[in-house]
Amino acid sequence: MQILRRRIVVWLVLAIALVFGIGYMVYAAAGTHPAPRHRPAPRPPSTAPRPRRRRQLARHPISRPIFHLARPTVQHPLTILSIGDSLGEDLGYGLRDLLASHRNIRLIRDAVGSTGLVNTAYYNWPLKFQAELAAYHPQLVVVLIGGNDALSFNQNGHFVAFGSSLWRRDYGARVATMMNEATRAKARMIWVGLPIMGPKSVLPNSSMKALNSVYQAQAKRHPGVMYLSSWKVFQGSGGQYVEYLKNRTGMSQIVRDTDGVHIAPPAGQELIATAVIGALDRAAGLRICPANDIWHRYLPPFCSAASKGK
Repeated sequence: MQILRRRIVVWLVLAIALVFGIGYMVYAAAGTHPAPRHRPAPRPPSTAPRPRRRRQLARHPISRPIFHLARPTVQHPLTILSIGDSLGEDLGYGLRDLLASHRNIRLIRDAVGSTGLVNTAYYNWPLKFQAELAAYHPQLVVVLIGGNDALSFNQNGHFVAFGSSLWRRDYGARVATMMNEATRAKARMIWVGLPIMGPKSVLPNSSMKALNSVYQAQAKRHPGVMYLSSWKVFQGSGGQYVEYLKNRTGMSQIVRDTDGVHIAPPAGQELIATAVIGALDRAAGLRICPANDIWHRYLPPFCSAASKGK
């Protein structure tokens, strides 16, 4: 009788365990596998073209000034010192023509023909330049020189062949001296590269390019100095040297002398001067617009708008 009771208890325990086990399995299955959600049918691909997103471009991109110059006034004019060789004289005449009516600009033309940085026995530009800086206190110096510098020279008793690595080093040091003198005097400088030469010129263009490469390299090393290439100023549409160019009215103007070297007055001289004035605006943000510019090639857009409004 006691054995039978034990068996009945065991069967009851097993039955209860079986019922709870099945119930737990059903609950677990229902909790871990939810019913699938209804997904809408995929849309058919559209054949209509997608609208193109327009790119927002600045109409007049703003460039940061390369160096600072105070905006000139009649009481405190901007003093510009223009120096160089005979090509520098040509540039100086062009600047005079375009800036003469500006009472807030004081232009000093002190270029000297047949000079350079090689033959210091004939004309010592670093020494003369130092005296000019002390006498005139210019805020800006414009340099165009080098037409007489495609030469070999003696340096401390050693022959330095034109175009050699030693020549580039020693001639570059002379250019650097001029730039250092200007920046030490708190002046800013625009060094204008030599222009392309004509077929009648005694100066090979390969030599002019070698000189320009030195000016450009030194300008990069001297804060406050800007290099301005004038090579394309006197080029035609095909990149060739031209003696005549058409101004903004379509009239043909002679811009270079018959020797293929010098810049013809007045149109050619004023043309390269407009390139310098335009570079001055880019470098320092000075809004200088010549009143008698016949080219309208290199000046800022606001100069053309101002002339049309007159």
